Amino acid sequence: MRAKKENVREVFPATIDRLIERAQDAGVTLTEAAIAAELGIPMETFNMYYQKDKAPSEVFDLMRQTYKQFIGKLYIERVVLTDEFDEPDEDGDDDDN
Repeated sequence: MRAKKENVREVFPATIDRLIERAQDAGVTLTEAAIAAELGIPMETFNMYYQKDKAPSEVFDLMRQTYKQFIGKLYIERVVLTDEFDEPDEDGDDDDN
């Protein structure tokens, strides 16, 4: 298991989509229902994870273990930037001239 990074979170829908894509490239048809069943997750819960783009890290670990031949150590993550940046002046005036 990897150490958790600050401001980084795995992306559930993109991971599922990539898993299905890689399986298809290998000649295996995977559906969301089949993945949910294999992971032991009720379809309602799976859909909630997919829609809210939030799932426990254990689900990602189990997915990588169960579908090792397709996704191996793939991590699709979203980085949340917390620093604020100054917006450029909207009036268009340059103080340099």
